[in-house]
Amino acid sequence: MYRIALIGGGGVGKSTLAFTFSNYLEKQGLGVAVANLDPECRHIAYRAGFDIRKHYKSWDVMKEMRLGPHGALKKIYEMAGKDRKLLAELDGVDSDVAVLDTAGSLELFLLENQAGFLRRVADAVFFVCDNESVSSEEDFVTLKAVNAIQALKYSLPTLTVVNKSDLIKKSAKQQRLSAQFGGLAAVGEHLSELLKEISRSQRLFFVSAKESDGFGELFDAVNELRCECGET
Repeated sequence: MYRIALIGGGGVGKSTLAFTFSNYLEKQGLGVAVANLDPECRHIAYRAGFDIRKHYKSWDVMKEMRLGPHGALKKIYEMAGKDRKLLAELDGVDSDVAVLDTAGSLELFLLENQAGFLRRVADAVFFVCDNESVSSEEDFVTLKAVNAIQALKYSLPTLTVVNKSDLIKKSAKQQRLSAQFGGLAAVGEHLSELLKEISRSQRLFFVSAKESDGFGELFDAVNELRCECGET
């Protein structure tokens, strides 16, 4: 089983992407399961092959431990990483590919306990953002910097997926794809050099979870990652 974790901030469309991309993968002949790893969500649009809420719910942890929403999330992922029953259940999901839908928090997996959990349950990561992340050159460079820091932290193959591409003007999208790193002058010299080096092996994937657009290129990239790790 090849496991892809979807991470990123709230409201970028991770759950919708998990649902529609899993449907696309099934149409390509793969057995696919979607795992809900968001303990604070109330409703999900897909049938979950695994649901972390059977083990931990954010509202219960908030009440029992007197924590705020983000503190509860951190605590739950810390506990989940040590929970043998939970991990065994997640490992037992029967599919070729498992899409892991995580909580909406941009910085969550930068912390060691949560990064350790991600390394334990995932083989690859989709760092999901939305159209607003490429609305300016400064935002674009910041996006790539955050992605680079995250990839270094949890040491997993990472694809940057820009969702809601249907809201990006075609000309702007083409400009981003061809320029790749416009706006480097807006950051410091050392960060610029680092991003230039990283950008040689990374690219953005523009998709629309709503319209199932851009999935072909993303699927090809997933197949490349699966072959690299020995999956067939």
